[in-house]
Amino acid sequence: MAHDLDAELQQTAQVVEQNLSMGDRVAEPRPIDHLAGFRSKRAAIAAAEDLEAAGYRIDGMRRRLLTVWVEFSKETAVDHASAAAFTREVVGILDRHDGAYDGWGGFVRTGEPEAAPEV
Repeated sequence: MAHDLDAELQQTAQVVEQNLSMGDRVAEPRPIDHLAGFRSKRAAIAAAEDLEAAGYRIDGMRRRLLTVWVEFSKETAVDHASAAAFTREVVGILDRHDGAYDGWGGFVRTGEPEAAPEV
């Protein structure tokens, strides 16, 4: 099932704006979790291999009813440019394997940046 990339990018932009409204320091990298569903285990495994090749970590694979869900993550910033880039990348991979993207999320980082530990 091909995704409507424009709709996915619009949803990503809305998430970034929501994060910004909460004072998120969106330029700071953090672990971002993603979820995708597949009709077959074969497709899920193939997509997971492509996601790993693109630098994503596969965090889990589970069958629920007729869908195989793949949880994956990557450390990245969530500013508009970074979030749009990973959305394009993920959607491209999922489209090759007939996957359904359920979106992304991660912790909001507010307040002052943490100081680096002294060595």
